Amino acid sequence: MIMLYVVALGLLMFGLGWSTASTLGNDDSSVAYAPDRPEVAIVNRDGADGERLMEPMRAFLAEECDLVDVGTSSEDLQTAVASNYADLIVIMPDGFAQRFATALTDGTASPELEVVTSYTGALGTLAKLQVEDFLRLARIETLGATYGSTVDDSDVANGAQAVVDRLKDNPGAYPTAAVAPDPSAVSDREDNARIVFVTMVKMAAYPLLVAMLICTALAMNAFGGTDVRRRLYASPRRTGSMMLQQFAACSVFSMLVSVLYLALAVALPAVNGLPLSGIPSATLWLSLAAMLVYGIVGVACGFMLSMLSLGSAAVNGFGNVFGLATMFTSGMACPLEMMPQFMIDIGKLMPGWWFCEAVQAVSGSKGVMDVALWWRDMGLVALFGVAFVCLGLVFSRYRRVHPKLSGAAVTQLAEG
Repeated sequence: MIMLYVVALGLLMFGLGWSTASTLGNDDSSVAYAPDRPEVAIVNRDGADGERLMEPMRAFLAEECDLVDVGTSSEDLQTAVASNYADLIVIMPDGFAQRFATALTDGTASPELEVVTSYTGALGTLAKLQVEDFLRLARIETLGATYGSTVDDSDVANGAQAVVDRLKDNPGAYPTAAVAPDPSAVSDREDNARIVFVTMVKMAAYPLLVAMLICTALAMNAFGGTDVRRRLYASPRRTGSMMLQQFAACSVFSMLVSVLYLALAVALPAVNGLPLSGIPSATLWLSLAAMLVYGIVGVACGFMLSMLSLGSAAVNGFGNVFGLATMFTSGMACPLEMMPQFMIDIGKLMPGWWFCEAVQAVSGSKGVMDVALWWRDMGLVALFGVAFVCLGLVFSRYRRVHPKLSGAAVTQLAEG
């Protein structure tokens, strides 16, 4: 059960920080620029004549758009529109190629395709402009090739194919955006790695406190049962020294857990491709020291609860409530600017607030590290641990004065 708390809360900490890490890990716009490509679906309802015009159109649009298939039935198209499956749906109605050729012969306006654009962005509108450009170029090519004669649908198909062939041989037909390299791109990603690491260390305020509080309380409660205490009090060893050994063992375990959680905080930016060189060595070691002290404070709180002889349900309840209160008032769950003043005041009465303040003081933000502030904040965190230990000793003293060691009543057999 103890390892379940450690592993489960560690995974919770890792999961909470994954969203931030993945967002910052994919934030590489300062290194390269890749414009979004609209998704376009082309539906032909004009048979073979329309297909001869559609093939060059697909080749033209494929240079800067992603072509998708949404089906051809009315139900398929309605589903695609409702689900916003494509940025642009182009429908060539029956007889379009012939009407297009007739308009060229008569010199009238060209017919229009049926289009449906996405309601979530401008990519569909931009793709529609490309469709209109293609039809305009196809019109010009067809008129140039059939000047003074009647135009039929095969001439339109040939003109459309000529547009694709002409643009294919022109290297400047589809220009690409040239972006100069950002000299601060590497430092930006290093700063993102530092932000992810510091965020993860702050998020340890909840799992580290809860895990060590509950694990210590449950472990030391095992020595607080009536039968166990009777044997301990009857042994020649001093109760105080045995209690100190239990506390020391739990403290060593908390240090191991702190190192484990710090390893998770280091692994998260690395897994998301961020350079670990962005984490200053002073930030790393002072964060580890802060987690070690904070973990021992959790042990001290668990020691205090064990001296009250609370059951496992009560220990679990107190640990989770205390941990959640610490999480929501320490500034790790939401920015301080969004927290009401009374929550900030409550947070300052808990060790989690000062732990997060200490980590922030040595986070290296803007190249500033306030080690003196770190010592002040960690001193306050340590005082919480001292207070918990003192309260635990008071409860232990009271329990030794009132041991309640009476065993079960002995059954007396009646004499006949």
